[in-house]
Amino acid sequence: MPAPKRRGRPRKEESAAKITAEKNTAAKKSTAKKTTAKKPSAPAKKTLKPQGDIVFALDIGTRTVVGVLGYMDGEVFRVTDTESVPHLKRAMIDGQVEDIEQVAKVARTVKETLEQRNGIKLTEVSVAAAGRALKTYRVSMDFDVSDKNTITADMVRTMECETIQKAQSGIDEKFRDEEAVFYCVGHSVVHYYLDDYVMANLEGHKGDKVTIELIGAFLPEVVVEGLYAVTDKTGLKVKSMTLEPIAAMNVIIPPEIRLINIALVDIGAGTSDIAVARDGAIVAYAMATVAGDEISEDIVRKFFVDFNMAENMKLQASGDTDSITYRDIFGREQTISKADFFEKCSPSVDSLADVISQTVCDANGQSPAAMFLIGGGSMANGLTDALAEKLGIDPGRVAVGGQEFMKNVDVGGRKLGPEYVTPVGIAVTACTNMAYDFSTVTLNGEQVRVFDTKSLSVFELLGSAGFRTSQIMGHSGAGLKFTLNGETKIIKGTAFTPAIITVNGKPAALTTKIKQGDDIILVPAVNGENAHAFIRDYADDLSKARVIFCGENAVAGKRAYANGKEVGADYEIQPLDNIEIHDARTLGAFLMQYGGDTETAQVYVNGQIQPESYILKNGDILGFEKGTAASAVPVPETDEKTYTAVQPEPTEEQGNFVSIIFNGVPTDLPEKESKTPYMLIDLFERANIDIENPTRRLVLSVNGGSAKFTDRIQSGDIVVIKQED
Repeated sequence: MPAPKRRGRPRKEESAAKITAEKNTAAKKSTAKKTTAKKPSAPAKKTLKPQGDIVFALDIGTRTVVGVLGYMDGEVFRVTDTESVPHLKRAMIDGQVEDIEQVAKVARTVKETLEQRNGIKLTEVSVAAAGRALKTYRVSMDFDVSDKNTITADMVRTMECETIQKAQSGIDEKFRDEEAVFYCVGHSVVHYYLDDYVMANLEGHKGDKVTIELIGAFLPEVVVEGLYAVTDKTGLKVKSMTLEPIAAMNVIIPPEIRLINIALVDIGAGTSDIAVARDGAIVAYAMATVAGDEISEDIVRKFFVDFNMAENMKLQASGDTDSITYRDIFGREQTISKADFFEKCSPSVDSLADVISQTVCDANGQSPAAMFLIGGGSMANGLTDALAEKLGIDPGRVAVGGQEFMKNVDVGGRKLGPEYVTPVGIAVTACTNMAYDFSTVTLNGEQVRVFDTKSLSVFELLGSAGFRTSQIMGHSGAGLKFTLNGETKIIKGTAFTPAIITVNGKPAALTTKIKQGDDIILVPAVNGENAHAFIRDYADDLSKARVIFCGENAVAGKRAYANGKEVGADYEIQPLDNIEIHDARTLGAFLMQYGGDTETAQVYVNGQIQPESYILKNGDILGFEKGTAASAVPVPETDEKTYTAVQPEPTEEQGNFVSIIFNGVPTDLPEKESKTPYMLIDLFERANIDIENPTRRLVLSVNGGSAKFTDRIQSGDIVVIKQED
């Protein structure tokens, strides 16, 4: 049977639970109503002030990204805040960005931390590049200032910029074959000269000539663009860029102490950047691709730890504890005393000191008088002593530079170690207009980053972007000058089509100034065509006719010669060619070419009299006797279509001689078998002249007077047969 239904009042515990549930429901509804009715508004987002005159400097290093905020107060730079964030993994190698996203993430953290702490919206940043693949170029340039009242600061800056551009052209030319693009990331003036006198400062002076001698520092495009890629992803515009050792020099070794031969070495994690001062100027830059990471890698190998643990061990070693605790790659926790740790690290420290000292000596030409070390890698135990020993200088002259060595810098009571020297130097360099600005413009649809001289012209932009002068300016085609039968001929090339240039859609000239963000379009100039000429332009009917003239092979027809060598109708005439066109197609022209005429002797062609207008043909036999055709029989045609005369066989016994002077040489002519007298034509074979291919007009002379082929020769005659010089 089913259990009877329970009736009456509920049990006490059920009733209490129900009441509690009802109360909770009511409370929730009540709370919901109250919340809906009196929901407090969300706190207003903190408004960030504009950056204004605050300088934001980022030192994007191999191991950490360090940010510095500050401003210039007269001659003193005041640091208002700093932030340092390490990379979570090895995103940079030897000072060059390898993992853009990872580096940008760390840089963004530094930026946002400083923004929130200071209530400032950071939009512009100053950066510095490490010296990986650093190239330097030393150059000097003269300027005429005779028409200036006084030399102003702007004039000096402009002259420096022009000298830098000269250095840029020099480095581009030097590495032209490598097709590499280099950016100027810094420079140091070695000397100013006014009228050949060394000057510390040109401003306010008068003179006729200024000479600026400087060293330009250049880095490959890949290094610079890596930094820009990081800042772009961080939402920052690069206000200025410099080289790390230049930035450090500006706060550690200012101009007033550069008379001393001092080397500054910025030892980071990936590179050791070097600058050398002497005689009041920075005279050299250098770079070694060894730094703190070499010590960390040695720790990895000797203690069987990963790279991050090696870095942690180095940090512990710089602390106050007497021992170092670490976990190796097997998960075991180990402890070692500082003394043992330093002893095991000493070979890598010594190796680092060896490379740095050698690089410094190579750059300086000798050991410097003193050395400052900055950067995180400079704190390696025993490094200063090792460097002093290798350089042969007093250990007291090798110092690690921190805030106590910074000149004209107020750190506001902060404790800043040597790793902060470079970022503070970047900020100071940006404030003193010694850094570099780069403008990003669009050229033919592609973004181009160019050194901003504040007066950059379209022409300078196109040159730096790799356009050749011929594409920018254009030029007419080259002319052609040559000589034709003794007459000078000049043919002009065609005119060029000028380039079409627009800036932001408006027509522009090569001198038009450009600025950040401009859009430039260039339709390159089209050069004119060079002048061309061919033999066919002056003789398109060249021909040859092989004939026999007075028993000798000869050639009639129309023939062309270039510089004495026979050429065809398709020969292209070259500049300064000497072109001769000989037209010996007719009998009269042929006789003129070979030095004969029909005024004093009758010429027979194939035994018949022909007029001078007669067109000579292959196989024609010419002579001055009526029986010419019978006395000279042509041989059968060969591939060359040449003919030869039948010559009489020489006799074994010679008769009398005809003694003459022939071309300056005494010559005895044996008596002819036919007993007939010698004629000038008989001596052609002795003259060694190719009568088939005469390249110049013949000169015939007997006893100083002009002669003809038929002139008789007798003993005592002076005979000349030659071609014109």
